Amino acid sequence: MDNAQGKKVILEFLRQHTLAMIATSHADGKPEAAAIDFSVRDNLEIVFDTSEQTRKFENLSDRTSVALVVGWDKNITVQYEGDAMKVSASEMQEYQKAHLESVPVEREFVENGAVLFKVVPRWMRYSDFTKDPVERLEVRF
Repeated sequence: MDNAQGKKVILEFLRQHTLAMIATSHADGKPEAAAIDFSVRDNLEIVFDTSEQTRKFENLSDRTSVALVVGWDKNITVQYEGDAMKVSASEMQEYQKAHLESVPVEREFVENGAVLFKVVPRWMRYSDFTKDPVERLEVRF
């Protein structure tokens, strides 16, 4: 399967989920993981929101590299690595509208000042452990 087909499979899988685990790291290198609600854009950017009072917000101020895991409930998962950045003021309306359409439960949180982030992908792996042999697709950006 080529890169374009792999991206399509991963996008379809990610669109079936709204919960992920995200890992960030503190300036001293200590890791931190948290569950997040997320949405995904056509270009495979992950979008999430967080409060400025969270450790992940502080961590992302110093280090933009993140890792995410989505899925596993049906023995299928996506591992995702990328760089997280605040959504710019010029993109905010577009990103916020799409994010809240995908994850409406976040509306109150966003309206009360949560900061919207986008994660630009560097690498992804889709693994389907229901197949024998295990189906794995890697995508690099």
